[in-house]
Amino acid sequence: MADRDFYKTLGVSRDASPEEIKKAYRRLARELHPDRNPDDKRAEERFKDVSTAYEVLSAPEKRKLYDEFGEMGLREGFDPEAYRTATQGFGGAGGFDFGDLFGAAARGRRRGSATQFEFNLEDLFGVGGPGPSAYARAPRRGADLESEITVDFRDAVLGCTKELNLRSAEGERTLKVRIPAGVHNEGKIRLRGQGGEGIHGGPPGDLVLTVRVRKHPYFSMKGKQLHVKVPVTPLEAYAGAKVSVPTPEGSVQLTVPAGSESGAKLRLRGKGVAAKGGQRGDLIAHLEVVLPKSRSEAVEEALKTVEEAFDRDPRESLKL
Repeated sequence: MADRDFYKTLGVSRDASPEEIKKAYRRLARELHPDRNPDDKRAEERFKDVSTAYEVLSAPEKRKLYDEFGEMGLREGFDPEAYRTATQGFGGAGGFDFGDLFGAAARGRRRGSATQFEFNLEDLFGVGGPGPSAYARAPRRGADLESEITVDFRDAVLGCTKELNLRSAEGERTLKVRIPAGVHNEGKIRLRGQGGEGIHGGPPGDLVLTVRVRKHPYFSMKGKQLHVKVPVTPLEAYAGAKVSVPTPEGSVQLTVPAGSESGAKLRLRGKGVAAKGGQRGDLIAHLEVVLPKSRSEAVEEALKTVEEAFDRDPRESLKL
């Protein structure tokens, strides 16, 4: 079977940078993911091919072997030095003897010359499995894999446990993933030992998750600070009031000072995000003065009374 062109599978050139390879993989993985293409066998096969290609090209050592030897260089037990020595020795002087170098690997009968053998490349380089000619290879760590997980804003603030379905060239599996409290959008979670399988008894690689946090209509995070937009009525802003505001530990009463304006910031200490191993951050309330959405003559008359209370143009200092 001819070698597969992993570069062509990802749609990149052979001199593509790691960043270009990663970008191409992410685009194709999103496009071909089985969750987006249910019951589409063709998309599922393409997804497996793309995953396999990325697993090889994203690992520098695997990519180097693939570039020089093709898929044969990725097979278990392949010895690049032995292969180079053997292929460079063909036709050379000095009686290069596969029988001496590989023993039983150069199996078969001599064919009229002391240095001519019938041999099997898989036996010579140990890719056919254990045997008298198989070379011992150092254990190698498996490749790191990448995936994404999406959580609600509340779950990102408080932390949660999610189930993640993974499909790769090695099969399908389900993982329970602990999302730590305070994770931000585009944050990374590394799951040790959940990546590609190790080679020659080496340890498996890691699974690196990119967390996507859904936007909230009122809340946002900046570091350990939790920010919230708090709508207040004109009377509450003018006369002052106590309003209920939700926090990670339950609702609290926020005191709105008399004469507050839209955009004013009020701080509630220790009511923000509880990041691991540290103190809880603060909650910053941003006041937003709102008006009734329905039209009413009575409201309009009341607002005219409010407007008459201004002793100067509220925009007189508005200058460029």
